Amino acid sequence: MDGEVLRDDQWERLTPLVPGGRKGRRGPRSDGRRFFDAVLWLARSGARWRDLPEDRFGPYQTIKRRYYRWIEQGIFDKIFEAVAIDPDMEWLSIDATVIRAQAQAAGGRRKRGDRKPRLSAVPAGDLAARSMQ
Repeated sequence: MDGEVLRDDQWERLTPLVPGGRKGRRGPRSDGRRFFDAVLWLARSGARWRDLPEDRFGPYQTIKRRYYRWIEQGIFDKIFEAVAIDPDMEWLSIDATVIRAQAQAAGGRRKRGDRKPRLSAVPAGDLAARSMQ
């Protein structure tokens, strides 16, 4: 579960952008952290709403309803803009074994199959004579 939820420092960056956390008419509201962890779990797993673990995140209907409400209110847009300003490069890596150039880019020989195919082995003059017959 360690890699599936936000760390405290990551959550502190998002707290001012997330609604809730204040006392409402019906009691204290949730701080949104559990909801945000559920959205991250869905994004990482590629699962359906119904597959959310209810013991960790609560009923999927509640999370789904809040997700669409946040989209309508533009909260995710604000979060994406704030995160894009100062990206966390912790997991960024470029490995030279993954980035490969073609042999031709390095001056290597071409494969035999890369040659242009000939249209016909018959000389062009013979084709003109045959087509008029």
